[in-house]
Amino acid sequence: MSHWRGQVGVGLAATLLASLLATSLVATTLAMTITNGNPSVTVPTGVATNVNLNYVWSGTAPTDTLTAGTTFAVTLPAGYGWTVLPTLTPSTGSMTFAVPVTVGQTTTWTLSAFTATGAWTLTLAGGTVLTANTSGSAPVTLSVGGGGAVIIATLTASGATGGSVVPVTVSPTSVPADGTSTIGIAFGTVTCTTQASFTVATTGGTFTTTNLPGVTSPVNGTSVTVLCASFSLVGGKTLTLQAPTTPGTATITVTVTPTTGSASVDSSTMVTFTQVAPGQGQTEREHGKGARKVAFYAGAGATTSGCAALPATPSAGAQSFGFAILNTTGHNRLNVTVSLKGATPNATYSVTVQQAPGTCSGAFNVYTNSRGNGNGHVHLALTSGATQAWVTAISGSNVLVTRLATLPVKGHGEKDPGNRDNKPNNGHGHEKD
Repeated sequence: MSHWRGQVGVGLAATLLASLLATSLVATTLAMTITNGNPSVTVPTGVATNVNLNYVWSGTAPTDTLTAGTTFAVTLPAGYGWTVLPTLTPSTGSMTFAVPVTVGQTTTWTLSAFTATGAWTLTLAGGTVLTANTSGSAPVTLSVGGGGAVIIATLTASGATGGSVVPVTVSPTSVPADGTSTIGIAFGTVTCTTQASFTVATTGGTFTTTNLPGVTSPVNGTSVTVLCASFSLVGGKTLTLQAPTTPGTATITVTVTPTTGSASVDSSTMVTFTQVAPGQGQTEREHGKGARKVAFYAGAGATTSGCAALPATPSAGAQSFGFAILNTTGHNRLNVTVSLKGATPNATYSVTVQQAPGTCSGAFNVYTNSRGNGNGHVHLALTSGATQAWVTAISGSNVLVTRLATLPVKGHGEKDPGNRDNKPNNGHGHEKD
């Protein structure tokens, strides 16, 4: 009887045991068990990245002898491909494999012969991948013989920019199709030298808010053209794509028009509008007169301090961590109530509010109890021209961001029932255990 040991991670030894199951040494398969010891690898978009697989099987022949025809199949997640295949290397020359075959996302090694005696090892190592994905995590799996697939690595796309002239990041690549969910598009630095303009177009959904120079927000159309003559550099500018109400796919394309010559495509990204999960609802919903209630989600493109660059755009069924209620008044005020649920227990969250277009607010604190629940609120000046907002809550490395809220505009005849001192109510409403 042989066993398997993982040489990546911690504690992958005797507890992560696998055995060669033989029935008269005819239909031998390798059964494996793995917990959370698989390596987690960040893969920047468009950058070949080493997965660093390193797994070893061992045994002693002839008792532990794999049957010719045994397969070792490694499956990559959708959107990934090998630039360098991992190696499957035996310690003895009498164990031989056919050339690996790749079909779709799965690469299979097939054992041709095994006539060894004495101790032997078999090592699966290395592997370099490339992806066009801009967000999300997904597993690499391995199945041996007739055994079930197990996770041997987790790949996370980091959303590196794409495009040679116009660096652009579309994140995430999917959102619920509910008519109000949004996808954030961020632009890097653009130097306008030989190009006259660039156009961003979509085949699904409509563009809404943007801070691109010379573009009026909201746009409410399917394409935006930016004249390079109106500015010299674009850096950190954003554009929001509002999802349609029905599921489907769309392509977001950046086309560059040079000062001379014909236009050319600089960047193109496919996005998916998924069916809304039961109970997920829309991006925002009314909560009393003039108020909007939006849920908090983990990560979602946030920075490690201050306001997130973009609101949350969670996939269908994503876990939420409480909500924020944003309420405008007739006196250019914005009242924000935060209710965290199931966040980090006994923590202090620094909370900020981004008004768009506008600036990030100063931070106020919300304190959670042993269940990760906590409340707080703040009264802010409503930024002139702001029509949308989102809220960020940060405690250490834990970042929570709300979905986008469209701010209702009240008539000036309504009174502001809130505090007018523009100061946060730090800690008020902290829940008791």
